[in-house]
Amino acid sequence: MSRAESMVGRFIEYKQALGYDFSGEAQRLRAFVAFLGGRDATEDEALAWAAGGRGHPRSYQAQRYETVRRFSEFAHALDPSFPSMRPGLLGSTSDRVVPYIYTEDDACVLMRAALSLNSPDGLRGAGLSFLIGLMWSCGLRVSEALGLADADFDAGQGTLAIRDSKFGASRLIPVAEDVARHIVDYRDSRDATLRMRNPPRLVVSTGGMPLTRDSAEGMFSEIRWSLLDRGRFFVGRKPRLHDLRHSFSVATILRWHAEGEDVNAMMPYLSAYLGHRKLSDTYWYLTGVPELMAVAADSFRSMGLGGDGL
Repeated sequence: MSRAESMVGRFIEYKQALGYDFSGEAQRLRAFVAFLGGRDATEDEALAWAAGGRGHPRSYQAQRYETVRRFSEFAHALDPSFPSMRPGLLGSTSDRVVPYIYTEDDACVLMRAALSLNSPDGLRGAGLSFLIGLMWSCGLRVSEALGLADADFDAGQGTLAIRDSKFGASRLIPVAEDVARHIVDYRDSRDATLRMRNPPRLVVSTGGMPLTRDSAEGMFSEIRWSLLDRGRFFVGRKPRLHDLRHSFSVATILRWHAEGEDVNAMMPYLSAYLGHRKLSDTYWYLTGVPELMAVAADSFRSMGLGGDGL
């Protein structure tokens, strides 16, 4: 059995153990191993296999390549001598896009940049700055954060009530003590500027009007370039406001891993906190985001699927 065939078997077993319907991808990977005929699974071999099917649209070829590329990241995390592959070499696919993962410093840079945006009363920039911090700290969807009313925050209990979110679901989530203090401080500053209490939404723009998603997205497109001043760079799709939610998820899993928590056992809690309908949507981070490939490899070993010597 070749090294590529052995690694493919482990990858398929791992994905299936997490509850994925991985039959289509498994079939592709087995076809790729057959194509290799014992050769190493290099980037050039993956491109040749993915683009080899005549009559298929470019997007289908890109899907074939991305299936192998994601497998290569997993194999590389288990065995660093196994080559990893670059994303997007055959263009875009209909598959889930890998998010831009912000560091904590990135979030702070963006929050400061938001405060510098022009606004007659300062509430527009302050609202975006608060929104960035809230999403980074709590992993909310953009619509969830912008839909919050003052009454949805219970300062005494330290909770946020997310109402009528995606698919009509609602949930109650706890927030850290420092996050609760920041919410109180933002609300006090907002009310002092407006000289009124209980505006229609927690996050407001100029004059106390609700901050809309279009306005927030537009302002964010202006300030994301501030990250380039820190040596960060954008490859492919530019960072989105929604990627702050993904960044919260990745940071949470990395923290659990560093603290020695059983990541597999903790994933249902993260899934409930995020408001995911399917646990597989949360497990996607372990094999869909490069920053978590090492965690995926350790989880793979902890499930007894890693094999000897890895």
